Amino acid sequence: MDQSYILTQAKLTLSTHIEESEPENDILILKQVPEKNYLVVEKDQWELLCRFRAPRTLQALVPELITERKAPPLRSMYELVLKAVVSGMLLVDGETQTNQSKVKAVEWRHKLRFGMANWVGVAAILFGFIALLLEPLQVPGNLYEILIGWLLICGCLSTGYFLSACLLVGFDREVYDTHFKWKHPFPHFSCNVEDARMAGRTCEMTVALMQMAPIFFIIGIAALWYQQLQYIVLIGIFYVTLPTGHSPACLLLRSVYRQFPLSTTRDFLFVQNRLFWTLINSKIKFTDKRYLLIFSLFTLIWLSTVLFTNLNTFELNLGELSTQFVHSGAARITAIIVLLIMGVLTLGSLGLLSWIMAKNILSLIDDFSARKKTKSKLYHKLELTTEEISTFFKKTLLLRQLDDTVMAQVAKRVRGLIVEPRKYVVRQGEPGDELFILYEGSVEVLMNLKSGRPLHITELQPGDVFGEIALLHDVPRTRSIRAVRKSLLLRLSRDDFRQLIVSSIGAKVIESIIEKQSFLHRIKLCNHWHPQALTRFAQLAHLAEFRAGEVVIKKGMRNQFFYLIYDGLLEVMIDGKRVAKLATGEFFGEISLLQNSTATADIVAITESRCLVVQRRDFLQFISTDFLVGLQFEDISSKRLKHPIFPLTGVAYDDFSERHG
Repeated sequence: MDQSYILTQAKLTLSTHIEESEPENDILILKQVPEKNYLVVEKDQWELLCRFRAPRTLQALVPELITERKAPPLRSMYELVLKAVVSGMLLVDGETQTNQSKVKAVEWRHKLRFGMANWVGVAAILFGFIALLLEPLQVPGNLYEILIGWLLICGCLSTGYFLSACLLVGFDREVYDTHFKWKHPFPHFSCNVEDARMAGRTCEMTVALMQMAPIFFIIGIAALWYQQLQYIVLIGIFYVTLPTGHSPACLLLRSVYRQFPLSTTRDFLFVQNRLFWTLINSKIKFTDKRYLLIFSLFTLIWLSTVLFTNLNTFELNLGELSTQFVHSGAARITAIIVLLIMGVLTLGSLGLLSWIMAKNILSLIDDFSARKKTKSKLYHKLELTTEEISTFFKKTLLLRQLDDTVMAQVAKRVRGLIVEPRKYVVRQGEPGDELFILYEGSVEVLMNLKSGRPLHITELQPGDVFGEIALLHDVPRTRSIRAVRKSLLLRLSRDDFRQLIVSSIGAKVIESIIEKQSFLHRIKLCNHWHPQALTRFAQLAHLAEFRAGEVVIKKGMRNQFFYLIYDGLLEVMIDGKRVAKLATGEFFGEISLLQNSTATADIVAITESRCLVVQRRDFLQFISTDFLVGLQFEDISSKRLKHPIFPLTGVAYDDFSERHG
């Protein structure tokens, strides 16, 4: 399944073959009838799925939900859509229902009205339980009695499933997968009673009672008239009350105590929900703690009952058994085995940790050696070969746009320049007549404040280009560049830059690549963005300049833009007090866009600043086009707010929905 395609480009349509249960605490169960698939969803999630009654993409729906302030948490929404697709509730790109497999229900002609069935089941269980307490438990005296008891268990299990099927039909539900289980310790007739959930808790509870009633009734009869069968039939009771799997006793517990677990909180399909910490948080957050406690108590009672029943039946003394176990030497052997297992696990864990640490240390040593070797080669060999330079150009964001012929010409015309640490390459305000490409080392971009003090803006890495603005627009250098450590630069003259690069790529493309994409490559926000996402964002964003003291966003205004600081320094003001400073690479405005609300603080430029600015509509479409970026902004905004940003309630504050379409 191509998750990226389904969550962005696929046209999704809601199936017409969906049945919904009555909601309980705003939770309901959906059934995809032809394939007999179920989803447990919240009422809001069902309303979200209903938006696909007409074909549409999820990418187009996300901005609409945010605008209406009805956006759910993005992870759960993506999980819901994927599970709805897999279960056949959402059809992809015009897929028809007839193309899907159809699970046929059994034509069950027998019907059991609810009426007294519930009370009959309770009465049968009480009858068997009381009879067991009144009569001493006896074991069979011969193989014949064992065989009769075994046949009674098989018959009771079959009768229980038969009555359950009749009861399902009485509740107007479907019976599926009727068959006889031959490969079973107690061969019996069986059917799928899962559809009981669609009729509610009462139906589930009654179905569970009907499955247990025959075996309890029979043990009551045996206790009164044929005590030698009691112990064998009791094994059948232990089987139907097993605290595991789909036993009738567990079904009864679930129907009485358990809250329906949402399908979006377990058995994850969405890749990002399978991350380790996400799985752990989901287990902690969505575990039904009350049901877990009740189920644990039931398990303890079941185990204790099985133990003491057998001790009492065979007249065994737990103390004597423990003494014999110790004196026989078995306790020592058991302790040695347990210690050996713990030792192996401990040594294995230590070995794994040692291997991971050694691998990381060796990796660091290799990286250091490679850097040292490369520096030594570069600093002692200023004149690089054309082939070396061309190979390097193919790894850069700007020069890889050139064809091989032009790239080779540029490689021949560049000249090397070694710059010592703390030395300036260019200074702000100087005329510019060369383009620089950082080959090795690191340089920092500085902006001169009015006081004359240089303000650190950002740091450039190998492959980055600078000095293009002065050459493209015939203006002085707009920023100063200083070496952080010993660096090797490649420089190209103004004439060669214009004749070879500008003529081949175009001035506007160069500005976009150098000013936007190169910047995006360097900042933390975009570290894990896909190259297509970087390109798309660069196309949507435009550079806006702000004077020192200018108010970029005013508290209470309806913000319509996302701002990413390109260079400069801004401050966050609340009620006239500075609460934070924002520098290059930081961003703001995303919370008011995602909440479709007004700004909660003033953003004021401290120095002359430039920001990459994206309009609201473009920003919302951008984060819905790349769902990983959407998740990233959701997480960042939630951390800033100190609570989940989604879901929201209320109405929108502007007319974006009308402009959106």
